[in-house]
Amino acid sequence: MRSTELPTDGTSPMTEAYTPGYTQTASNFMAQRSALSHAKFLLPHLDATSRLLDCGCGPGSMSCDFAKIAVSGHVEGVDQEQSQVDLARARAAEQGLTNATFAIGSIYDLPYPDVSFNVVFAHAIFEHIASPEKALAEMLRVLEPGGLVAIRSPDWGGFIVGPEMPGLQAAVDSYANLQLANGGDTHIGRKLPRLLRSSGFETVRFSATYDCSQSPSLIADVMALKLGEADANALRSWSVDPDAFFAQSWCEVLGTKPG
Repeated sequence: MRSTELPTDGTSPMTEAYTPGYTQTASNFMAQRSALSHAKFLLPHLDATSRLLDCGCGPGSMSCDFAKIAVSGHVEGVDQEQSQVDLARARAAEQGLTNATFAIGSIYDLPYPDVSFNVVFAHAIFEHIASPEKALAEMLRVLEPGGLVAIRSPDWGGFIVGPEMPGLQAAVDSYANLQLANGGDTHIGRKLPRLLRSSGFETVRFSATYDCSQSPSLIADVMALKLGEADANALRSWSVDPDAFFAQSWCEVLGTKPG
């Protein structure tokens, strides 16, 4: 799992790590996401000429969907992990998309000039980063005046999992605690509007939706790979129950750069 050191007050580094990691299981899970299922709040604001940056693009499933809308524009995906960029490039090539390109880079230091895009998007990233203000400053920098920022992150305050089983809640709590230890924030969703305003964005609009997974076994595997044996076994036992369900609340925020 890749770690990043962030400067704090100049006296000690703060380390963050991407909790799901980049295993084949995790990549398969991320690749199931589409623009329609996970970025519906943004779609009405895109058109054929959009120039969109997808921060933390992962295997590129949503980036490629955006490129099919921005047929006269361009979509750039950026991710800190080479394996994810490789997967995204392969996906775009398979789909014959010439207006989607991908690069390695950090959300804290985006490899693009100022005012390069009119839409900047980030999905399932802010819950994993230790310095959201620094990330937002970079997103603001590469966005043109009047451009749109769109962020979607979960908030574990709305997490629903069932049916209840011995050890299940303890396993979920263990994963949440791991994410916190890795520098993330399991309640970042509710904080997004204030973060955007304090970072200089305007016209902030907030919404929330639920993602009800139809593949509890895949989610269990992603989480179990990062946990101890007892927690992993509890998750896998739950996932094969015919009544297993997993629902997560996602917070969505749109803001504009002053123009």
